[in-house]
Amino acid sequence: GAEIANPQVTANSTVGFGWSPDSRVFFVSTTSPRMNVDNGIRLFTYNGTEIKSVPWDNDKYRPDRLLEVSFVSALPDTYPDRPQSPGPKRIPGQAPAAAAAAASPAVAESKPAGRYVPPGARNRSGGTSLAERMRREKESSMVGATKVTQSKKPGAVPGQSSSSSGQPAKSATALRKQRQKAAKALREEEEKKKKEEEEAAAKLAEAAALEAARADPVKRGRKVQKMLKQISELKGRDPSTLNDDQRKKIAQEDELRKELESLQIKG
Repeated sequence: GAEIANPQVTANSTVGFGWSPDSRVFFVSTTSPRMNVDNGIRLFTYNGTEIKSVPWDNDKYRPDRLLEVSFVSALPDTYPDRPQSPGPKRIPGQAPAAAAAAASPAVAESKPAGRYVPPGARNRSGGTSLAERMRREKESSMVGATKVTQSKKPGAVPGQSSSSSGQPAKSATALRKQRQKAAKALREEEEKKKKEEEEAAAKLAEAAALEAARADPVKRGRKVQKMLKQISELKGRDPSTLNDDQRKKIAQEDELRKELESLQIKG
């Protein structure tokens, strides 16, 4: 058979390429507008032997540029199929019929095209539909998860989970309300403790004031008179504008007047 004359064909500035209808010859071309210089055609046999080179001369041809190159198409069955050339090498001990069968074009048995199956889902039993794959992914994501069993005790509500102590598990809303209630109770306890401390401090201050009054009645009397004057001003205001401390001060008016009388000072 024929040998490959040039296994590595070099064709610089190639723009086009094509095989002849008999598959024995191919061409390479350099054409415009991709290449505007060195336009031309080179012909090669199927084994790489160059048989002709046709440079494009702008002065001899019209149009003045080579735009495209192609073979003229042939009708079907004009060129029958040929066997492989060169033929396969005969293996020592192989029968001629086997060599001829290897040389003749083989028709591959075509398999019917089926639906695409991902590699991870191949060779598995069961369906490969979208629903089946989603079910498998869900089951695989649940591996290692603790299964919650329903209570089987008499009187248990179906579908209601229970804790280890046998009491029904509280919902997120119930837990949130429980935390809010505990926080409110803590605030009220702190406010009560603070109020008791303020009352105790007020009693200590009152006791200290009485002690000071015994030591200096005149000074205490002036202070009591000042407090009564403030009470009188508060009583002249709109009661709705008074705060708790101001109301407490007004409530002490009788007590302060009695103290002022005990000090034998006229208000």
